[in-house]
Parts: sequence; C-alpha cells; structure tokens
Amino acid sequence: MDSITQLDGNLLIGIQHALNADWLTPIMKGITLLGEDGIFWIALCLLMILFRKTRRLGIICASSLLLTFISCNLILKPLVDRVRPWVTFQMVNAILPPPGDASFPSGHSANSMGPAWGMFLATMPLRTASGRSYDDVKCLGWKGEGFSPQLMHKCSIAAVVLAVLIGISRLYLGMHYPTDVICGLLLGMIAATVAYKIILMIEEKRGTIGS
Repeated sequence: MDSITQLDGNLLIGIQHALNADWLTPIMKGITLLGEDGIFWIALCLLMILFRKTRRLGIICASSLLLTFISCNLILKPLVDRVRPWVTFQMVNAILPPPGDASFPSGHSANSMGPAWGMFLATMPLRTASGRSYDDVKCLGWKGEGFSPQLMHKCSIAAVVLAVLIGISRLYLGMHYPTDVICGLLLGMIAATVAYKIILMIEEKRGTIGS
C-alpha cells in the first residue's frame, strides 16, 4: 500500500469516528441522495431551461454538468480504477451498499459541483472601477428576459455549499477517500469553468444565447 492511500484511509477513518452520530446518519443519507445519478442536478438544469427567465443559465449549467460527467465518469473513473476504501481498510464503515464503480474521483462531488459552479460563474458580479456590479452581467434568460443576477448568485452560493455537503456526506458514509471528494469538487469547478469559457467564446462570435 502506498503512503498516500495509507494517509487517505487513516484520515477517512478519523473523519468517520469524529462525525459519527445516530441522528446525523439519516441526514447524511438524505444529502447524498441529492447527488445520486445526478438526478437532482439534471432536474434543476431542465427546470431552468424550461423557464424563459433562466434559460441561458440552464444551458450553462447543463453544459457544465455534461462536461463534468464525461470527464469524471467516462474518463477518469475507469482510467484510475481506484478501489473503494472499505476494500482496503476494514475499519472504514460503509453505510450504503457498494455503488459498483471506481472510487476516484467522487462522481457525487464532481457532478454536483459542476452545475453549481457553472451557475456561480454565470451570475458573478463584474468588477468595475467603483467595485463589483451586477449591472453588466449577461442576461440569464431568453430574449432579454432574465431573473435578477444578484438573486441567482445567492442561489448559486447555496448550490456550491450543497455540493460541498454532498462531498462531505460521501466521507461520512464511507463511500470515498478524502482525495476522491476533494478532486471531485475541483474537477467539477474546472469542467464548469471550461464549459463556461467555451460558451463565452461562442457568444463572442455568434451573439449571446437567446438574445
């Protein structure tokens, strides 16, 4: 066993021992369910696409989720093929049934952070001479109709916090090593940033989506 895996496993065992509580287990199960198969985030993206005032934002979030899924589930997971922590460390308490795929990176973490970070980037206030302003943030909707960027940015912060909590729940439930979760969250942020930059490049040439 390499030193990184040993350290990772010991840290996970320490986290489980520190956080374990009967009342917390059902809460963590509920939180992790929000990241299961990306269903919650897919539904959120579709809901935003459905409504005119969040359609462009929904397209950005859906693109972020798609690129994250491809990078995580179709490329990195089978490429690294890391076994789940309870296979190597008997002291790890696996509270949920075995997922059936590789451990690295955490799909729940990555595919939650992807759309959440895409929303965060698309609604971020722009820096001006007098400070940060939402006035020049591109319309989040369709044909000039969009929700308040300030309101949606607050929602994006909540989404990012939820993504982090989903990652923590994977540790509590013994499904992943800490590095699986950390790298999953970082992967979601990177994929969302790339997807958003690509969309901005396309918009520079063809005009803002839905304008």
